[in-house]
Amino acid sequence: MTSPILAVEGLSKHFAMGRGQKVHAVNDVGFSIRPGQTVGLVGESGSGKSTIGRTVLRLLQPTGGRILFDGQDITALSEAECMPLRPRMQMVFQDPWSALNPRHSARRLIEEPLLLHARLGKAERRERAEALAERVHLDRAMLDRLPGELSGGQLQRVCVARAIATDPKLIVLDEPTSSLDLSVRAGILELLAEIRATTGAGMLFITHDLGTLRLISDEVVVLYLGSVMERAPTRRIFEEPEHPYTRALISAHLSPDPSHRPERIRLEGEIPSPISLPPGCPFASRCPDARDACRATRPPLVSRHGGSAEAACIRIDEPRTGARA
Repeated sequence: MTSPILAVEGLSKHFAMGRGQKVHAVNDVGFSIRPGQTVGLVGESGSGKSTIGRTVLRLLQPTGGRILFDGQDITALSEAECMPLRPRMQMVFQDPWSALNPRHSARRLIEEPLLLHARLGKAERRERAEALAERVHLDRAMLDRLPGELSGGQLQRVCVARAIATDPKLIVLDEPTSSLDLSVRAGILELLAEIRATTGAGMLFITHDLGTLRLISDEVVVLYLGSVMERAPTRRIFEEPEHPYTRALISAHLSPDPSHRPERIRLEGEIPSPISLPPGCPFASRCPDARDACRATRPPLVSRHGGSAEAACIRIDEPRTGARA
């Protein structure tokens, strides 16, 4: 099997607050991405998805754990030491309007990574920018326009062109389609699939949209309160979810088939504070299957299906019960 382009082991990220308190944003998270593979991170707002994306690219300093990029441990590298890695690891942000300088033309925005990381002359950068625009299906006539003169879908194509300009091995996509109309979203997803097929880049796709996740991901990591609840191939996540939280997420997803009416799982109770995490399972306060043991001891991730999946639930093999709606 191909070696992973990204391997994350026991990753934690805490943010210091006043009076000695800290926010436990990411807690002991692990996953890997192979070349040409897309791994999806999914969870509710505040589950740590974006923090993980920024930390694995070393835009944030991790609190604990290890980040291996292309076989190199980059966990403790300084910003200066990370600079040579930047061309090989890129990010596409959620909001293209705030990600792009409104005073620069689309052409200049696409050329910027080449100016920073490639030894190309002005004419070569111009030619490369036009080739990149064509690659992301952006009309060449749009290159001399400012961001304010482009649609949301066109802006996101500019962002994707910037991200692939230096032929990265890893691309982190943080909710790249959430602000786009459905028809435009489909075009961006097709573009991302095309880029993955032609470049072999590994992708980390961050989203809360299960429909998008199902279309783009090979594997899914389900997060809750900064911790991994379940990791499995995409098809298994949607057809045979094992963790109670994953089942609740899937039950809330609207199927494109109007005749399909999944059993709805109702979650009640309060989400624990990330400042003071409970000693047991972080999902226990809302889990319809929780017992006293769940609240006492934090469950480890248990390997499932020959190692192709894992789930953090001590009752994973017991009959399912709990409240339904």
